[in-house]
Amino acid sequence: MSGLVFVFLIFIAFCGCFTAPTCVCDRRECEIVDGLDCPGLGVVVWDPCKCCQECARTEGEPCGGDQGFSGTCEPGLSCQQPGPSPSEGICKPIILDNLLET
Repeated sequence: MSGLVFVFLIFIAFCGCFTAPTCVCDRRECEIVDGLDCPGLGVVVWDPCKCCQECARTEGEPCGGDQGFSGTCEPGLSCQQPGPSPSEGICKPIILDNLLET
């Protein structure tokens, strides 16, 4: 039985190597991002690796994706994905009427 558990754990570890993007952070390679240079509201957010800063995505831009590698929407927008998470979505306005309906 313990041999089966060992094989299962090796299988899970092996599969994870191919499906999970990895973050390699070298802050010396990060560009300096100024919100004044960002479109939309000029919001600066951390990249999915929490290494460098980048401009938040604006309306109509791609977002989400596997581990958020397609970006984060600026305030007032939500990442609306056509399929189950973690599929890539599009930043669209948050409509309060939809949130208030029960």
